[in-house]
Amino acid sequence: MAADDDGAAVRAALPQRIALVDSQALMRQCVVRSLEAICPSSVIEQYASSEEWLASTKSAEPAHVVIYNISESIASASSTKEHLRGFIAAAEPSKVIVLSRSDDVSCVLDAIECGAVSYISLGSNLDELLEALRIAASGSIFVQRKSLLALRSLVKPQTDGRPRLDSFFTERQLAVARALRRGLANKTIAYELNLCESTVKVHIRNIMRKLKATNRTQAAFKLNAFSDTENDSE
Repeated sequence: MAADDDGAAVRAALPQRIALVDSQALMRQCVVRSLEAICPSSVIEQYASSEEWLASTKSAEPAHVVIYNISESIASASSTKEHLRGFIAAAEPSKVIVLSRSDDVSCVLDAIECGAVSYISLGSNLDELLEALRIAASGSIFVQRKSLLALRSLVKPQTDGRPRLDSFFTERQLAVARALRRGLANKTIAYELNLCESTVKVHIRNIMRKLKATNRTQAAFKLNAFSDTENDSE
C-alpha cells in the first residue's frame, strides 16, 4: 500500500500539462508514451518544431512545462542562445527544460542563463527527466549531479601554480585537447579517439572558445599552460 502511495505522490508532483518539442519523431513518441504511462492524469502534447508549438499556443491552453530538444545544437553557440532566449520568452508563463546531445557544463549554464529551468543531456535517463519535471513544476531550477560535479572541479583550489587540464574540460574535450596540444590534425584525432571528424571539429571549437583562442596554434600554445596528470605521470 505504501508503494502505491509513493507512486501517487510522484504522479501528483508532475506538471498537469506537458509539451514536448522534438523534431525526431521516434524519440518524441517514445518520451511521450513513457510520460503517459507514468502519469496518465497529465496532458502530454507533442510538436515536431518550435514553430508548430508556438502556433498552437495562440489557441491552446499553455503547458506548465515545455521540454525542448535542441538535439545537435550547442547551447553555448551565440545563434542557439539567441533562439533559446526568444523561445523561452515566448513560452512564458510555461517553464522550459532544454534537451541536447552536448554534456558540456558551459551549455548547462548558458541554457539556464537564457531562462531555462533545466538542461538535460540526451545521455541521461528517464528518472532525471522526471526529476527535472517535478522540480520545474515547483518553480525551482534542476541541475544534474554530473553537471554539479563538473562545476565543482572547475572551482576547487589548485595544488600547483598552473590550472589542471582535467578540471577545465569535459572528459570528451580533454582527450581532444591533449591531442590538439600534440599538434595532431583533425583526421588523426578522429582516428585515434574513434570519433567522427565533424565531432572532433565541434570539440575543438568549444575548446578554442573556452581558451579564448582564435586559431589552433594559439589554442595549442595556451593548452601548454595547463598541468596534466597524464603527462606528469609519464
